[in-house]
Amino acid sequence: MNKKIYMTTGEFARIMRITKETLFHYDEIGLFQPELIQPNGYRYYSIYQTEILDTILLLKDLGMPLKEIKQQLANRDPAKMLHILEEREHQINTEIAKLRSMEKWISQQKSKIHFAMQIDPTAIFIADFPERYYLYAEAPTATDAELYRKTDDLINLLLTVGSTFKNDYDMAYFQHASHIESDKYAVYDNVALLLDNKPYGLPVHTLPAGKYLTAYHTGHWDTIGDTYDRLMTFKHEHNIHTSSEYLEHNVIDSFTAEDPQDYITEITVAIEA
Repeated sequence: MNKKIYMTTGEFARIMRITKETLFHYDEIGLFQPELIQPNGYRYYSIYQTEILDTILLLKDLGMPLKEIKQQLANRDPAKMLHILEEREHQINTEIAKLRSMEKWISQQKSKIHFAMQIDPTAIFIADFPERYYLYAEAPTATDAELYRKTDDLINLLLTVGSTFKNDYDMAYFQHASHIESDKYAVYDNVALLLDNKPYGLPVHTLPAGKYLTAYHTGHWDTIGDTYDRLMTFKHEHNIHTSSEYLEHNVIDSFTAEDPQDYITEITVAIEA
Protein backbone atom coordinates (compact mmCIF):
# COMPACT_ATOMS: atom_id res chain seq x y z
CA MET A 1 0.00 0.00 0.00
CA ASN A 2 1.36 3.37 -1.00
CA LYS A 3 1.09 5.50 2.12
CA LYS A 4 1.62 8.66 0.03
CA ILE A 5 -1.68 7.95 -1.70
CA TYR A 6 -3.80 6.40 1.04
CA MET A 7 -5.02 7.83 4.33
CA THR A 8 -6.80 6.41 7.32
CA THR A 9 -10.39 7.34 8.02
CA GLY A 10 -9.27 9.86 10.65
CA GLU A 11 -6.68 11.46 8.37
CA PHE A 12 -9.10 11.69 5.46
CA ALA A 13 -11.85 13.14 7.64
CA ARG A 14 -9.44 15.75 8.98
CA ILE A 15 -8.29 17.05 5.60
CA MET A 16 -11.90 17.08 4.35
CA ARG A 17 -13.01 18.95 7.50
CA ILE A 18 -15.73 16.45 8.38
CA THR A 19 -16.12 13.85 11.12
CA LYS A 20 -15.24 10.18 10.95
CA GLU A 21 -18.88 9.47 11.78
CA THR A 22 -19.91 11.20 8.54
CA LEU A 23 -17.60 8.95 6.54
CA PHE A 24 -18.94 5.88 8.36
CA HIS A 25 -22.51 6.96 7.55
CA TYR A 26 -21.74 7.61 3.87
CA ASP A 27 -20.11 4.18 3.68
CA GLU A 28 -23.08 2.51 5.39
CA ILE A 29 -25.63 3.93 2.92
CA GLY A 30 -23.40 3.16 -0.07
CA LEU A 31 -22.84 6.80 -1.00
CA PHE A 32 -19.07 7.04 -0.55
CA GLN A 33 -16.82 4.16 0.45
CA PRO A 34 -13.12 3.65 1.15
CA GLU A 35 -11.06 2.74 -1.88
CA LEU A 36 -9.13 0.14 0.06
CA ILE A 37 -10.16 -2.18 2.93
CA GLN A 38 -7.41 -4.36 4.35
CA PRO A 39 -8.02 -7.96 5.48
CA ASN A 40 -7.74 -6.74 9.07
CA GLY A 41 -10.66 -4.36 8.45
CA TYR A 42 -8.62 -1.16 8.31
CA ARG A 43 -10.11 1.29 5.87
CA TYR A 44 -8.15 3.64 3.65
CA TYR A 45 -9.18 6.49 1.38
CA SER A 46 -7.22 7.62 -1.66
CA ILE A 47 -6.19 11.22 -2.19
CA TYR A 48 -7.92 10.90 -5.57
CA GLN A 49 -11.26 10.49 -3.77
CA THR A 50 -11.20 14.03 -2.41
CA GLU A 51 -12.73 15.42 -5.58
CA ILE A 52 -15.73 13.08 -5.38
CA LEU A 53 -16.29 13.84 -1.70
CA ASP A 54 -16.01 17.57 -2.40
CA THR A 55 -18.80 17.18 -4.95
CA ILE A 56 -20.95 15.26 -2.45
CA LEU A 57 -20.44 17.91 0.24
CA LEU A 58 -21.16 20.72 -2.21
CA LEU A 59 -24.40 19.15 -3.40
CA LYS A 60 -25.38 18.51 0.21
CA ASP A 61 -24.74 22.19 1.05
CA LEU A 62 -26.96 23.11 -1.90
CA GLY A 63 -29.78 21.20 -0.21
CA MET A 64 -29.72 18.06 -2.32
CA PRO A 65 -30.83 14.93 -0.39
CA LEU A 66 -28.19 12.21 0.02
CA LYS A 67 -30.43 9.75 -1.83
CA GLU A 68 -30.45 12.00 -4.92
CA ILE A 69 -26.69 12.57 -4.66
CA LYS A 70 -26.18 8.80 -4.63
CA GLN A 71 -28.33 8.42 -7.74
CA GLN A 72 -26.44 11.19 -9.52
CA LEU A 73 -23.06 9.67 -8.72
CA ALA A 74 -24.24 6.26 -9.97
CA ASN A 75 -25.30 7.79 -13.29
CA ARG A 76 -22.93 10.67 -13.86
CA ASP A 77 -23.73 12.70 -16.93
CA PRO A 78 -22.93 16.36 -17.79
CA ALA A 79 -26.49 17.07 -18.96
CA LYS A 80 -27.96 15.67 -15.75
CA MET A 81 -25.54 17.63 -13.59
CA LEU A 82 -26.35 20.82 -15.53
CA HIS A 83 -30.06 20.25 -14.88
CA ILE A 84 -29.42 19.70 -11.16
CA LEU A 85 -27.34 22.86 -10.87
CA GLU A 86 -29.94 24.92 -12.73
CA GLU A 87 -32.66 23.65 -10.36
CA ARG A 88 -30.55 24.50 -7.31
CA GLU A 89 -29.72 27.91 -8.76
CA HIS A 90 -33.43 28.67 -9.12
CA GLN A 91 -34.11 27.55 -5.55
CA ILE A 92 -31.26 29.67 -4.21
CA ASN A 93 -32.43 32.76 -6.12
CA THR A 94 -35.93 32.26 -4.73
CA GLU A 95 -34.55 31.98 -1.21
CA ILE A 96 -32.39 35.08 -1.71
CA ALA A 97 -35.46 37.06 -2.82
CA LYS A 98 -37.35 35.83 0.24
CA LEU A 99 -34.51 36.79 2.57
CA ARG A 100 -34.28 40.25 1.01
CA SER A 101 -38.00 40.71 1.51
CA MET A 102 -37.68 39.58 5.13
CA GLU A 103 -34.76 41.96 5.65
CA LYS A 104 -36.83 44.82 4.25
CA TRP A 105 -39.76 43.92 6.49
CA ILE A 106 -37.53 43.79 9.58
CA SER A 107 -36.09 47.20 8.71
CA GLN A 108 -39.59 48.61 8.27
CA GLN A 109 -40.77 47.16 11.57
CA LYS A 110 -37.75 48.58 13.39
CA SER A 111 -38.37 52.01 11.88
CA LYS A 112 -42.06 51.81 12.76
CA ILE A 113 -41.33 50.91 16.38
CA HIS A 114 -38.65 53.62 16.73
CA PHE A 115 -41.12 56.11 15.30
CA ALA A 116 -43.96 54.93 17.55
CA MET A 117 -41.81 55.32 20.65
CA GLN A 118 -41.40 59.03 19.83
CA ILE A 119 -45.03 59.80 18.97
CA ASP A 120 -46.86 62.54 20.81
CA PRO A 121 -50.34 60.97 21.13
CA THR A 122 -51.93 64.37 21.72
CA ALA A 123 -50.60 65.95 18.50
CA ILE A 124 -52.71 66.63 15.42
CA PHE A 125 -50.66 67.65 12.42
CA ILE A 126 -50.32 67.64 8.64
CA ALA A 127 -47.91 65.08 7.19
CA ASP A 128 -46.58 64.42 3.69
CA PHE A 129 -47.02 60.84 2.47
CA PRO A 130 -45.64 59.20 -0.67
CA GLU A 131 -47.87 57.31 -3.07
CA ARG A 132 -49.02 54.07 -1.47
CA TYR A 133 -51.04 51.09 -2.62
CA TYR A 134 -53.56 48.77 -1.08
CA LEU A 135 -55.72 45.74 -1.69
CA TYR A 136 -59.27 46.21 -0.49
CA ALA A 137 -62.26 44.05 0.40
CA GLU A 138 -65.66 45.01 1.73
CA ALA A 139 -67.12 43.18 4.71
CA PRO A 140 -70.80 44.19 4.73
CA THR A 141 -71.76 42.30 7.89
CA ALA A 142 -68.78 43.81 9.75
CA THR A 143 -68.41 40.72 11.94
CA ASP A 144 -65.01 39.57 13.21
CA ALA A 145 -65.40 36.28 11.35
CA GLU A 146 -66.02 38.05 8.05
CA LEU A 147 -63.12 40.47 8.58
CA TYR A 148 -60.74 37.58 9.26
CA ARG A 149 -61.99 35.70 6.20
CA LYS A 150 -61.68 38.74 3.93
CA THR A 151 -58.21 39.43 5.28
CA ASP A 152 -57.13 35.86 4.56
CA ASP A 153 -58.53 36.14 1.03
CA LEU A 154 -56.48 39.29 0.38
CA ILE A 155 -53.30 37.71 1.74
CA ASN A 156 -53.77 34.65 -0.48
CA LEU A 157 -54.40 36.96 -3.43
CA LEU A 158 -51.16 38.78 -2.74
CA LEU A 159 -49.26 35.49 -2.59
CA THR A 160 -50.52 34.51 -6.05
CA VAL A 161 -48.29 37.12 -7.68
CA GLY A 162 -45.16 35.82 -6.03
CA SER A 163 -44.85 37.84 -2.83
CA THR A 164 -41.74 36.31 -1.31
CA PHE A 165 -42.63 37.00 2.29
CA LYS A 166 -46.13 36.51 3.62
CA ASN A 167 -45.96 39.51 5.99
CA ASP A 168 -44.99 42.04 3.31
CA TYR A 169 -47.95 44.33 4.11
CA ASP A 170 -49.63 46.31 6.89
CA MET A 171 -53.21 45.90 8.04
CA ALA A 172 -55.51 48.89 7.57
CA TYR A 173 -59.17 49.87 7.62
CA PHE A 174 -61.14 52.72 6.06
CA GLN A 175 -63.63 54.70 8.11
CA HIS A 176 -66.28 56.63 6.21
CA ALA A 177 -66.79 60.33 6.93
CA SER A 178 -70.55 59.74 7.26
CA HIS A 179 -69.89 57.39 10.17
CA ILE A 180 -67.30 59.61 11.83
CA GLU A 181 -69.54 62.67 11.62
CA SER A 182 -72.33 60.61 13.23
CA ASP A 183 -70.03 59.48 16.07
CA LYS A 184 -70.02 55.89 14.78
CA TYR A 185 -66.46 54.73 15.26
CA ALA A 186 -66.85 50.94 15.33
CA VAL A 187 -68.29 50.29 11.87
CA TYR A 188 -65.47 48.23 10.39
CA ASP A 189 -67.09 47.11 7.14
CA ASN A 190 -63.90 46.68 5.13
CA VAL A 191 -60.29 45.56 5.36
CA ALA A 192 -57.18 46.59 3.43
CA LEU A 193 -53.58 45.45 3.01
CA LEU A 194 -51.36 48.53 2.83
CA LEU A 195 -48.39 48.09 0.47
CA ASP A 196 -45.30 50.15 -0.31
CA ASN A 197 -44.79 48.52 -3.70
CA LYS A 198 -47.40 48.08 -6.40
CA PRO A 199 -48.17 44.40 -7.11
CA TYR A 200 -48.88 44.09 -10.82
CA GLY A 201 -51.66 41.83 -11.97
CA LEU A 202 -53.91 42.53 -8.98
CA PRO A 203 -56.87 44.90 -8.46
CA VAL A 204 -54.74 47.34 -6.49
CA HIS A 205 -55.93 50.76 -5.33
CA THR A 206 -53.77 53.86 -4.92
CA LEU A 207 -53.42 56.32 -2.08
CA PRO A 208 -52.10 59.43 -3.82
CA ALA A 209 -49.00 61.21 -2.58
CA GLY A 210 -49.73 64.43 -0.79
CA LYS A 211 -50.64 66.05 2.50
CA TYR A 212 -52.68 64.16 5.04
CA LEU A 213 -54.27 65.32 8.27
CA THR A 214 -52.80 62.94 10.82
CA ALA A 215 -53.42 61.82 14.39
CA TYR A 216 -52.31 58.90 16.54
CA HIS A 217 -54.57 57.02 18.90
CA THR A 218 -53.08 55.25 21.91
CA GLY A 219 -55.09 52.44 23.42
CA HIS A 220 -57.76 49.95 22.38
CA TRP A 221 -59.83 50.65 19.26
CA ASP A 222 -63.01 50.95 21.35
CA THR A 223 -61.79 54.35 22.63
CA ILE A 224 -60.67 55.64 19.23
CA GLY A 225 -63.63 58.05 19.17
CA ASP A 226 -61.74 60.35 21.55
CA THR A 227 -58.98 60.79 18.98
CA TYR A 228 -61.45 61.29 16.15
CA ASP A 229 -63.13 64.02 18.23
CA ARG A 230 -59.80 65.84 18.57
CA LEU A 231 -59.06 65.33 14.88
CA MET A 232 -62.42 66.74 13.81
CA THR A 233 -62.06 69.71 16.16
CA PHE A 234 -58.65 70.52 14.65
CA LYS A 235 -60.05 70.12 11.15
CA HIS A 236 -62.92 72.53 11.74
CA GLU A 237 -60.86 75.08 13.66
CA HIS A 238 -58.36 75.29 10.78
CA ASN A 239 -61.02 75.06 8.05
CA ILE A 240 -59.35 72.02 6.47
CA HIS A 241 -61.18 70.18 3.70
CA THR A 242 -60.51 66.47 3.45
CA SER A 243 -61.56 63.42 1.50
CA SER A 244 -64.41 61.26 2.74
CA GLU A 245 -62.26 58.27 3.71
CA TYR A 246 -60.20 58.05 6.90
CA LEU A 247 -57.48 55.42 6.96
CA GLU A 248 -56.71 53.56 10.19
CA HIS A 249 -53.32 51.89 10.14
CA ASN A 250 -51.89 49.86 13.02
CA VAL A 251 -48.49 51.13 14.12
CA ILE A 252 -48.25 49.17 17.37
CA ASP A 253 -50.56 46.18 17.69
CA SER A 254 -50.68 42.75 19.35
CA PHE A 255 -47.55 41.71 17.48
CA THR A 256 -45.51 44.34 19.34
CA ALA A 257 -47.41 45.06 22.57
CA GLU A 258 -49.19 42.72 24.98
CA ASP A 259 -51.44 45.29 26.63
CA PRO A 260 -54.12 46.79 24.30
CA GLN A 261 -53.66 50.08 26.14
CA ASP A 262 -50.23 50.28 24.49
CA TYR A 263 -51.57 49.88 20.96
CA ILE A 264 -51.06 52.84 18.60
CA THR A 265 -53.25 53.48 15.57
CA GLU A 266 -52.40 56.02 12.90
CA ILE A 267 -55.39 57.92 11.49
CA THR A 268 -54.90 59.82 8.24
CA VAL A 269 -57.19 61.58 5.79
CA ALA A 270 -56.14 63.25 2.54
CA ILE A 271 -56.35 67.05 2.47
CA GLU A 272 -58.19 68.48 -0.51
CA ALA A 273 -57.53 71.88 -2.00
